[in-house]
Amino acid sequence: MKIVRLIRHAESAANAGLATTAPDSIPLTKNGKRQAQSFADSITSAPDLIISSPFDRSMATALPTKERFPNVPFENWRVQEFTYLSPHRFVGTTQADRKPHAEKYWSNGDAEFNDGLGAESFDELLGRADAMLSKLADSNAQSVLVFSHGQFIRAVTWLIKHGGHAHSYDRIREFRALDVREPFRNCSSYQLVFSDGRWTVECQIDSSGQGRFSDTFCTSERSR
Repeated sequence: MKIVRLIRHAESAANAGLATTAPDSIPLTKNGKRQAQSFADSITSAPDLIISSPFDRSMATALPTKERFPNVPFENWRVQEFTYLSPHRFVGTTQADRKPHAEKYWSNGDAEFNDGLGAESFDELLGRADAMLSKLADSNAQSVLVFSHGQFIRAVTWLIKHGGHAHSYDRIREFRALDVREPFRNCSSYQLVFSDGRWTVECQIDSSGQGRFSDTFCTSERSR
């Protein structure tokens, strides 16, 4: 049995409402650095593999855990955040500035739509999620920590739950509604289990380290 924990990065400048320049270079706040250290301190046993998105905020969140377990292999995978708005159009903006454009994107519900240079479609996001699950299934590591981003992590669980229907118009709108209704907090995580060729979303773990079964995902499964 393989156990994979998908962890959202700690508080970033964008999360704190500050203006940012590019999706990949958003730093952690001082509070975010404290959260990252607290997360590392909460890990009771060394994993077999530590993975991070290449984005700065994810790398900085993973750093204290990497330093705590220096002998554990550390790798960068394409598990970065979903950039659905073209970054070149929004340099120096805040989340509040981008909100009306984001709402327009999600209301369209078009899985193939690409906003422009530096952006990706919802289908491409699901493709990256599927690629990660396949790569993890083939890995010899049995205990894995993946430092990633809220919408990417939700895309993974969405794909496990809905399979080939994950990118339909109605499912995309449901994905957005869940994101708004139940914000995925910094340093919260989902725990996945891979057993007998099947992925299961076992539970959600909040930022305080408390686990709970998720009404949405606890029985979700996906065959490899």
